[in-house]
Amino acid sequence: MKPVNFMNAQIKMAGNLFFPDNFDERNQYPAIVFVHPSGGVKEQTAGLYAQELAQHGFITLAFDASYQGESEGEPRHLENPYQRVDDVSAAIDYLLSVDCVDSERVGLMGICAGGGYATHAAMVDRRVKALGTVSAVNYGEMYRFGWDGSQTPQNAIPLLEMAAKQMSAEAKGAEVGYLPTTPESAEEAPNQDFAEAYEYYRTERAMHCNAPSKMTTRSLAQLVIYDAFNNAEIFLTQPLCIVAGSKAGTRWLSERIVERGASENKSLHIVDGATHISMYDKPDNVAEAISKLAPFFLANL
Repeated sequence: MKPVNFMNAQIKMAGNLFFPDNFDERNQYPAIVFVHPSGGVKEQTAGLYAQELAQHGFITLAFDASYQGESEGEPRHLENPYQRVDDVSAAIDYLLSVDCVDSERVGLMGICAGGGYATHAAMVDRRVKALGTVSAVNYGEMYRFGWDGSQTPQNAIPLLEMAAKQMSAEAKGAEVGYLPTTPESAEEAPNQDFAEAYEYYRTERAMHCNAPSKMTTRSLAQLVIYDAFNNAEIFLTQPLCIVAGSKAGTRWLSERIVERGASENKSLHIVDGATHISMYDKPDNVAEAISKLAPFFLANL
């Protein structure tokens, strides 16, 4: 693994580059960019999947989003979906500057919100030749329809009002406002997925000093109306490999990628008994996901 930096306009980005066994810098390799969940960092699940897939013959890059982790940008922990998509193109720019990367064989993979951003980025950036996701979430649909898709979209309007109020306060000199992205205890969790999110992000299971489980309140102004899958029926034409847990509350969002995507080469693999978060790091679930993703990327890059 090699720590790297690259630029996205004026923001200095931080990433970790992984190499296959028996790597030879004289050769050219297919490459995959990995997009981490909201509130996550490259050292967590994105880095785990990047490391695992590198062992199948790929150069892989996991990086911290703008405003997050070791990447620069103020205010800290801003979750701007459009910036997140632009980050992907900056990461591809960097990979194409690496001599041993084959510029015609670049793939993209995202986990949770990173899966939604990766889906959007694949439509924006035609350099992406294949797309994989694990526990994908379209953050806008999640805010409008709820984690399990059961809510009425109009219930999200107060979130926009909350963001507007905080933005006005900050314009008058108030400190940056933040919201938690995971419960502060398992008892506060509204469902099993969020209870496990608490365990993943806030206990020794996977907690990291650069992932404090919060985002700026103003982020809601863009997240609530965002649609990562907009125009997927037209522009999402690349091969797709979508993986989700059978017990994940967000399974419906992975199913929507397959339903809406224009690709003629697309598959949905459901991991029996897996929850949303268990797909992040539980060895058996990760191994099953890799057993689908590795041959998929090998065949399509």
